[in-house]
Amino acid sequence: MNDSNVDWNQGLPEVRRFAEQRGLQKIALDQYGFSDIRVSVPQADPWNCQTPSAEDAGQWVTVSAANLLEARNCAWLLQYPREALAGGSIYAVRLPAAIPPAGAAGGPPLASEYRTFGGFPIELRGFFWHVMQTPDDLPRAVAWMQTAFTAASKAQGPPPKLPWER
Repeated sequence: MNDSNVDWNQGLPEVRRFAEQRGLQKIALDQYGFSDIRVSVPQADPWNCQTPSAEDAGQWVTVSAANLLEARNCAWLLQYPREALAGGSIYAVRLPAAIPPAGAAGGPPLASEYRTFGGFPIELRGFFWHVMQTPDDLPRAVAWMQTAFTAASKAQGPPPKLPWER
């Protein structure tokens, strides 16, 4: 089984319970679907399991099971303490105190090994999250997406960063 047979955000209430039981004010969430995660999990922040930051170290993060090996390349998380949520459709993972660098043992993948949802040439979920939160930016976002798709048809490599990412 894979894809939406495993997860399509039906486990978000379990993420909320997990965070509340541990008194977490914030929890990083790498969702599989395209919904506004804060409707179900007010303390959730969108996260990409392929690109953790130093601030994520030592924290609990949650990730759709479909993102571990299929829609993203996040098998690196499986070596850390974890709890299955929602029947295993989502995992809560306790990251190490220091996250190894990309490409190193125990660390996230190199940019050249990233995967995107459906193989799209852009990070589609980050795109939709941004336009849901800032709908006035839709014209700029669509123009950027058209440019990114055109460029992706001519080049290979990791997906381009969204224009609002740092």
